[in-house]
Amino acid sequence: MRPRILLSAITLICTVYAREEAHYLTATAVVTNDNDHAYLECWQFPTPFKTYPTVGQSLFLGNTSNITYVVLPPRSSEGIHKPPAPMFFALLSGMAHITFPYNDQEAWVMEGVNGFLVANDVTGIGHYTTYPSDKETVALQVPFEGGAVPDHDVLGKGACHQTSRLEFGIEGPEEFGQIEL
Repeated sequence: MRPRILLSAITLICTVYAREEAHYLTATAVVTNDNDHAYLECWQFPTPFKTYPTVGQSLFLGNTSNITYVVLPPRSSEGIHKPPAPMFFALLSGMAHITFPYNDQEAWVMEGVNGFLVANDVTGIGHYTTYPSDKETVALQVPFEGGAVPDHDVLGKGACHQTSRLEFGIEGPEEFGQIEL
């Protein structure tokens, strides 16, 4: 009888621990190095999610100065550019492909998968962005108030795997389903 009681107690403790485990937002960030070259980092924000009053979770992301709704035409390209201010970029629909002139990193930003990132390469040379789908890409640009980037920890160089296609074992957008390019 005692082994069952002990096993039940361990199961209960593990269940409670799993429910109380804090969850943190991670996001891919486009940043600039000392050579003025843009590249990708994986950031984690230090504030844990809180229980939303009805259902789910919520997280205060930081103070922002405005929100711009952007509609980008199908199969278009911005060429090399940098954001006018450090900001969150939230993809609502469509697809964006980010590449760099001085490294082979890339980020595919797709609605419903990894549509949230930080654009913080405001100095230096910048990055390329194309919108390869056959439909308009719609996004929100949300600059940080006063250009102050929220506190964050850098988890590593490159895109965040838990919010990228790599989590799903996908090599390229063509494997993501029927995406019209």
